[in-house]
Amino acid sequence: MNVVAIILVIFAPVALIYGWVCFFTPVGEERFGWRKGATLLSLVLASVVIVLWPVLMVSMPGADWRSGAGVAEQTQWISFWVRTVFRALLAALILGLIGRPRLIFPIVVGCIGTGLLWLFTALME
Repeated sequence: MNVVAIILVIFAPVALIYGWVCFFTPVGEERFGWRKGATLLSLVLASVVIVLWPVLMVSMPGADWRSGAGVAEQTQWISFWVRTVFRALLAALILGLIGRPRLIFPIVVGCIGTGLLWLFTALME
């Protein structure tokens, strides 16, 4: 099970980059409809979550787990951001499922892999 999770985490950025490339690659005469808009919003949400990961991990409040100083603030901070990120990824996943059919698989892999990355790194802190 861990191997599958690690593979998903590794392929999440690759899948989202593939999704962006396919989104901007024209396929015949294609108008900007609701499916394309849902796909765009899904890709934006998932990409913002990936970009936020290093920023929020660096700006996380410090805690000394031996003495207990700052532990409550750190766990509250992690809890808030993990909930926010998972809500954004759930919205991206739902929008990706109703978006362009060609990009459903990359968006699903990107969202699940990014969610696993956040979950694993939040539990390690």
